Amino acid sequence: MPPKLIQITLIADNEVMPGLIAEHGFAAWIETGDTALLFDTGQEQALEHNARALGLHLDQADALILSHGHYDHTGGLPTFLAANHKAPVIFGKGATAHRLSCHPDQPPRAIGMKPAVLDALAALPPARRIEISAPYLLQPGIGISGPVPRSVPFEDTGGPFFFDEQKQQPDPIIDDLSMWFETTDGLVILTGCCHAGLINTVGHIRAVSGIDRVRGIIGGLHLNQASDARIAATTRFLAECKLDFLIPCHCTGAHVAEHLQQTFGANIVKPGHAGQTIQAGNLRN
Repeated sequence: MPPKLIQITLIADNEVMPGLIAEHGFAAWIETGDTALLFDTGQEQALEHNARALGLHLDQADALILSHGHYDHTGGLPTFLAANHKAPVIFGKGATAHRLSCHPDQPPRAIGMKPAVLDALAALPPARRIEISAPYLLQPGIGISGPVPRSVPFEDTGGPFFFDEQKQQPDPIIDDLSMWFETTDGLVILTGCCHAGLINTVGHIRAVSGIDRVRGIIGGLHLNQASDARIAATTRFLAECKLDFLIPCHCTGAHVAEHLQQTFGANIVKPGHAGQTIQAGNLRN
């Protein structure tokens, strides 16, 4: 059997190549063998335009995976479902909750799934609406983390997230999930925002997959508001991983991406942008 190359194309991101729509959001297209997957849908406007410009066909996706229930990762869901009438939508338990961002100097802001997204998701037949609360194997070598245990004490969710305006009920974003791909050279991990924390996420996927070697990480790392101590600890962890590549995207923080690039070199760290394609390696047989 010939090796299956894993190719990941970023469709939505804060940064873009010319001709694409930029937005505060994230979406990635995954192709390997005869399988095509969409991971997140961006905020709303970028998905259809950018996919078309990149020659990607949303109707050909075999599944849509939602990393968590925030508007900037789920807003394009109605657009996707209008184009694709077969793919299941896979998401973590709790993703549909009403959620808020409550900064001290700003009024509470709703950041969960928009009503149109909730309606579109609820209208799907049960077979196409898959809510998971444990690791989920899409096919041999391609998995979804499910909820990530929070064992590293300094890895919080990365922001003032609550279920209520009175800030009495913190939102742990338990639905946060990532994907992993088992390549011949180790794990490739794809994150949405990584609200569970990068060290927690990598440790969980290592345990579930049984593979220790991490070849590469792609996606948002939500370190834009992280303390210097957390950034330093995360950097030390990444150094121990000895990655072949790191593609920080979306919510990582430009200053953090720059720090990581200065630390590990531009040949390893390449900040992500919509239109970027990553050859992630060959899927392990």
